[in-house]
Formats: sequence, C-alpha cells, structure tokens
Amino acid sequence: MNSEYNEWLGKTEVFHEQISEVNAKRLHHTLTQNGNPPSSGEAVFPLFLLTLGEPSVPPNQLGEDGHPKRGSFMPPIPLKRRMFAGAEYEFHRALRVGDEVKTTWNITDITRKNGSSGELVFINILREFHVRETLCATENRNIVFTDSDPKIRELNDPEESGEWMEEMSTNPLQLFRYSALTFNCHRIHYDRPYATEVEAYPGLVVHGPLLATWLSLFAARKSGLLSVCLRLFCRSGYSQNGRS
Repeated sequence: MNSEYNEWLGKTEVFHEQISEVNAKRLHHTLTQNGNPPSSGEAVFPLFLLTLGEPSVPPNQLGEDGHPKRGSFMPPIPLKRRMFAGAEYEFHRALRVGDEVKTTWNITDITRKNGSSGELVFINILREFHVRETLCATENRNIVFTDSDPKIRELNDPEESGEWMEEMSTNPLQLFRYSALTFNCHRIHYDRPYATEVEAYPGLVVHGPLLATWLSLFAARKSGLLSVCLRLFCRSGYSQNGRS
C-alpha cells in the first residue's frame, strides 16, 4: 500500500441498472455471435457483466484520456497512462435479461512498484454484482498507471498448434461499438490520432476485456457449456511484479 493514497483505500461507489433486451441484442451483434440474442428472462453470457456498473459523469468531468478525472473515486495519480492490467472473475448465478443489478466498487489495494519500464502504480478494485440480495458474480480488477511508452512486441506464430484454434479479427467500428456498450471512454480504443500521437501506440488498441470476452465465449462453445463459467483469469503485459 502507498501511504500517499491511503485515503482512497476502501473507497466505494454503487451503481444500479437493469439488463435490457436492447443492450443484450446490441452486444450479441457487436461480438458477431451465432444464434439469437437472449430475450427477457434468458441468461446472458458471464462477461456481459462488463457492460454493467460503469461510472457516468458529464464531459467536463472527464480527463484528456476519456476516463473520469482522477481525484474523486480514483486517486490523483500523476502518471499519464492508465491500462487494464488484468482481472479475476467468479460466477455464482447467471445474470438474466430484465435483472436489476447492483454493482459495488471497492478499492482494496494501492501499490507502487518500480519495474523495468519505470514507476508503476497498481490499483485493485473489487466489484460485486448483486440481484436483490444474491451475489451473482465478483470481479477483482487490476488497473496500472505508468509514464512509460508502450513496448510493442513482435508476434510470432505458436511453435505448436493447440487442440482448439480460432482466428479473430476486429476493426475500428467494432472497437467503437464495444467502447460504447461498456461505456469505456478511453480514447485509445476509438480515437486514432490520440492513440498514436499522445499515448504512442501504433494504432487503435483492442480492449483487454474484449479479448477476455472472446476467449471465454470460444471456450464455452468448445466445451458445450455455453452459460456456465465458474472462474476466469485474464492478464495483460503488466503484473504487480513489474512488467512481465
């Protein structure tokens, strides 16, 4: 824990919203899923919860990167770049179209590290999703702040083919629609000049949660357990041991 940000530890926010048939249909088609989207009373896939419980503030309360300005719920960390570093999910009960969901955010840890890329600040956020009094899912989200420019790694073909393989591709329209449905205003996902000129990426950035969603849906299709997912882990190129 970093004493500089102690007053943010344990800070909470609560959001209430209903899973609508319209949003279920929009996300279904944004992800180009087969079959019909879920209708009223039917279960949504587990990581649909990424569309729920996001903060909504007026434009004048957003920072340059598109996220809500730091200093309110999130501490005023001066490092310029914010990224999704990973998350762990546990699912206890399926969420369904029409459910009224209460999402609670709680800052559980703030850690400052020095990695090979320089100073890093990690914030752990526990999100809990309740329908009435029933806990349906939890997300332990890890966010990292850094001043370093992104390190672009060359992608090589895997040495061995996996038992299951699927090729995925995306485009700016899909990234924009996913940003809109998850209310993720981070400009690196839809504003190419900002992504390349300010945050020094070579192009638009695919959301880490979108990659996790694709992988979970792929695993569900292959396993035949389309609506069952008990635990899920996803990690980016950063960890609390420094850059991986």
